[in-house]
Amino acid sequence: MGITDHLANKRTFLAWVRTGIALMGFGFVISKFEIFIHILNRSSYNNIGNSLIAGEIMIILGIVTIGYGLYEFLSNEKDIENNNVNSRKVESIVFSAIIIGMAILLLVFIV
Repeated sequence: MGITDHLANKRTFLAWVRTGIALMGFGFVISKFEIFIHILNRSSYNNIGNSLIAGEIMIILGIVTIGYGLYEFLSNEKDIENNNVNSRKVESIVFSAIIIGMAILLLVFIV
């Protein structure tokens, strides 16, 4: 397999990283939103609310996404070097289950 396979793998990894960074940025905005509302209302802020927890969950989702992207990148690099193609069904199912579980957690804290 050629250089184009390595470059495609790297572009895919960078897409995972970009998605993870977007999730973490969105989590940061969500976590600071409650503080912003308190400032607008000119009230004191002294408790940890749901938006902080939801934001932290989004940040964790971003970290998990980048970690899985790195795992996929390294596994694909090894497969490209060995001229082999492996299906990673179990890993994809586990990753999807983690994301779905965290999304359900977000729903619990948002509602």
